[in-house]
Amino acid sequence: ALAGAAAGVVLSVWGLELLKQVGARTVPRLAEVNVDLLVLVVTAVVAVGTGILFGLIPALATAKPELTEVLKEGGRSSTVGAHRNQVRNWLVIAEIASALVLLVGAGLLLKSYVWVQNVDPGFDRRHVLTVEVNLPDTKYPQRENADYREGEAMINFWNEALRRVQQLPGVEAAGFATILPLSGSNSDSSFSIEGRVVGKNEPGPDEEIRIVTPDYFRVLKTPLLSGRLFVETDNTHAPGVVIINEALAKKYWPNEEALGKRITFSNPRKPDPKWLTIVGIVRSVRHRGLDLDPAPEYYLPLAQRAESSMILTVRSAQDPGTLTSAIRREIQSIDPDQPIANVRTLETVTADSIAPRRMSMVLLGAFAGVALLLASVGIYGVISYLVVQRTHEIGVRMALGAQRSDVLRLIVGHAAKLVGIGTAIGLVLAFLSTRLLSVLLYNVGAFDLTTFLFVTIALAAVALLASYIPALRAARADPVAALGHDV
Repeated sequence: ALAGAAAGVVLSVWGLELLKQVGARTVPRLAEVNVDLLVLVVTAVVAVGTGILFGLIPALATAKPELTEVLKEGGRSSTVGAHRNQVRNWLVIAEIASALVLLVGAGLLLKSYVWVQNVDPGFDRRHVLTVEVNLPDTKYPQRENADYREGEAMINFWNEALRRVQQLPGVEAAGFATILPLSGSNSDSSFSIEGRVVGKNEPGPDEEIRIVTPDYFRVLKTPLLSGRLFVETDNTHAPGVVIINEALAKKYWPNEEALGKRITFSNPRKPDPKWLTIVGIVRSVRHRGLDLDPAPEYYLPLAQRAESSMILTVRSAQDPGTLTSAIRREIQSIDPDQPIANVRTLETVTADSIAPRRMSMVLLGAFAGVALLLASVGIYGVISYLVVQRTHEIGVRMALGAQRSDVLRLIVGHAAKLVGIGTAIGLVLAFLSTRLLSVLLYNVGAFDLTTFLFVTIALAAVALLASYIPALRAARADPVAALGHDV
């Protein structure tokens, strides 16, 4: 028991490091988790207690054999009754059933994870570096009203930063945005649509909002469906403009052209509200998650709505990570005190967005792997013990003309019976339990037939293979030696 506990501690240390790599960005304070003295003490106590408990029960049973049981079994090799074999069999059946439930769950999560990975996010995540820049309000003040948010020093900084970054070797396009797709952040704002009256107690339109620079759509390669993108002249001295995505256009103008329509953040009932004209419609992007449908969104030009916290996005023809030092240098050449933060590629952002799914899949897969190993070892042990118990019987059968194939069929048939019962119970339990995984699945049903069939066949194959080894050893036994065998 202690040796097994020691091996378990070693595996847990390795597994914990793997877990930290998989879930470092998604599990709070995971880096602080370590295998300490308390863990070792608890492990030792559990190991010793388990060893004593499961060693004491059969020892007590063997120490007090029932006389009738002994006489009934005669000289057949053991005083262990048939009911004790049944206990072993049911333990193996339980292991097989548990392994099947865990394997089905892991299979469903794996299939769902593959589906999510292959979802089109609506943008090209390759070769894009993202850098967070936060300007202090004390150095870069801004003035806000209902229609515009002005900040001349702030806008000048963003424009100069873009100009310098765009001149770096290998840079294809650069742009700023308030929120990255799939970053876990969000911002929404209410607005009014020209010509549409909303009741006094009725909520008006409220959708997700992004503040961007003109080349942001080029960086992400977000297709323009109609109209135009922002241009440099879309500033506070020009009429207000807005770009919407396809989802917002379909929601509010399902049967008419959205281009040219106007919205406002002001109260439309007041005189001379500041209207923003829809000048472009872009393809919808999955901002909230790869497993969620694109939400209605609208984009405003940074020059008309200044923001102090922006994310620089840079598309590069080379490895985007090599641009980090150059970007930092250019930013600090404008303002030596201005740091950059949270530097990562857009591919990393995307991978982090599905990290919880990956964590669930890895954990359940690990448990399923352990369960499969235990089931294989269990059926191997039971069949090996069965072979030892029935060695004399096997010798008699072979002496009477039984072939090796008959012996194989006898032993493997017993294993197949255990596997069949365990699989049947496991399938019932899996059907009942996989509904709990429904919230974690994407494009995969909780009763996915392909997964159930594959796991059932794979588990049965592994279990029968584990039983084939002792069965083959029994089939190759010398009949003369087997006849003289006694346990």
